[in-house]
Amino acid sequence: MTDQHQGNVAIQWTNTFFQALYKYGIKDIVLSPGSRSTPLTLAAASNPHFEKHVILDERSAAFTALGIGKATNIPAVLICTSGTALANYYPAVIEARLSGVPIILATADRPPHLRVTGANQAIDQLKIFGDYPVFFHEVGEPKSDAKDLQRLKMLAQQSVSISREKRGPVHLNFPFRKPLEPTENKLDQIQEENQDLPNPAVGNRNPSTALSLSSSLQETLSSAKKPLIIIGPTAPSDDMDSISKLADQLGAPVLTESSIDSSNIIRGFTGFLRNEDRRNQLEPDVILRFGFQPTSKSLTFALEEWNPKHHFHFASTDAWQDATFSDMERVSWMGQKIHLKNVSTETGPNWIQSWKQTKNEFAKYYQKTIKRHLELTDGSVYHHLTPQIPDDHFIVVSNSFPARDINLFGKHSTNTPLFLNRGASGIDGLTSTAMGVAKGLQKPGVLFTGDLAFLHDTNALLNHKNLVQSLVVVVINNGGGSIFRMLPIHDNKQHFEPYFKTPQNADISTLVSAYNIPHYLINSLSDLKKMDLTSITAKNKGLSVIECQTDADASMELRTQLWSF
Repeated sequence: MTDQHQGNVAIQWTNTFFQALYKYGIKDIVLSPGSRSTPLTLAAASNPHFEKHVILDERSAAFTALGIGKATNIPAVLICTSGTALANYYPAVIEARLSGVPIILATADRPPHLRVTGANQAIDQLKIFGDYPVFFHEVGEPKSDAKDLQRLKMLAQQSVSISREKRGPVHLNFPFRKPLEPTENKLDQIQEENQDLPNPAVGNRNPSTALSLSSSLQETLSSAKKPLIIIGPTAPSDDMDSISKLADQLGAPVLTESSIDSSNIIRGFTGFLRNEDRRNQLEPDVILRFGFQPTSKSLTFALEEWNPKHHFHFASTDAWQDATFSDMERVSWMGQKIHLKNVSTETGPNWIQSWKQTKNEFAKYYQKTIKRHLELTDGSVYHHLTPQIPDDHFIVVSNSFPARDINLFGKHSTNTPLFLNRGASGIDGLTSTAMGVAKGLQKPGVLFTGDLAFLHDTNALLNHKNLVQSLVVVVINNGGGSIFRMLPIHDNKQHFEPYFKTPQNADISTLVSAYNIPHYLINSLSDLKKMDLTSITAKNKGLSVIECQTDADASMELRTQLWSF
């Protein structure tokens, strides 16, 4: 390349990079407007093979990319300008690393000669996210040499490969000097060049590999009398089918916080495992734990108290996951298919039947208890709405009580895709994440979120018109931080209300109407029983909001009664 116009060199540089990204399977680009990122933005915009999502707020953009990565296991590429813009990516970067989600961050920067000079919008962007990215590279200023362009192509391949294999975010820092814009002729040339790119020949990560269990692990399983499978949150594309088949072969009960299609699933464990006698009766001799650390209190109690002969953790990433100090043996699973040909066990039918009997006893207790509550509770929202969710939908659940209540009250199909941000368990970016999942799956879905989590991510509403699929947001409005009622500080009336519960009085109806989003209000149990979720999904493409104004005291009383089974 002989053209030395700075803007032309920059667009050729970035276009080479994006062409290579397309070659290696990238489909989605999430952009936030800015000046210094002009070469990155124009290269992405000039390539018709990408799905482009323009999102004003960088925090919302990052969580949208997180949702796309969760849904597809293919990293979306984030583009932003320099300065504090990329700092807004930080919460989503942390969540991506801790939950094994691939993302690629392409952040624009001031050139080196403007750094540490007081130049406007120049901050230190080198390794700004610390150790959370699985790979960082300072790309350098645009060059026209053949070797530099070759390195850039390899960087694209590295980024896609590492983000998927190491399962986390990749940060690439692109410095640019002015002029940032190419000439019109050069931009036309780039657009024409991008029209007929060859189709990428990229499949899923390691599709042909399978994990073979060690001979010692197989020997342990063959002598197990009471094997138990526990599934915490999982990473994108973890092979759940292998876990289901393993449960069948072992005759093992399955306690899961993730979606899996298995006849061995034990519902209600978040209620009955709080009972010490039940935990003692159901203690396993071998635990097979998959994915990340379980988040329910019931499983925490059990893992702290149980003393099985063997505890194996099949890890979704290279991160250590043993917050209950369970003296586990780690298996580097990385979500692969598991070779099950030689797996057998001596488990008798009485083991799983004891779990199913407890499940049935709790189900009867649950039905009697929830029928006694005539108030509109948080639990009744899940009880009545989750059975209405069609099989072709997905579910996203926000953190705090919703992440717990979905397991306690939910009646949805066990193989309906369920997404949670449980890596860091923040309440930020949940609506944006759900919108990203909808874009990635190209399927309709339902988000269950608390009022504070919904208000925390109101900038996501700016992008609702770009949502093709139906996404129903069920806002459980119990007037503030109800989760803190579980803490001892709840008894301190002087400080609990203003400093922990932080009650809010936002008018959610007025808020969503400002964005022309359909809003439905439920403030009684009778209203809830009349709600037809499928009709709202069919009627409204894009975003719609169902606000459920629940009784926080009655909701807490209902949970406490179920936990006291």
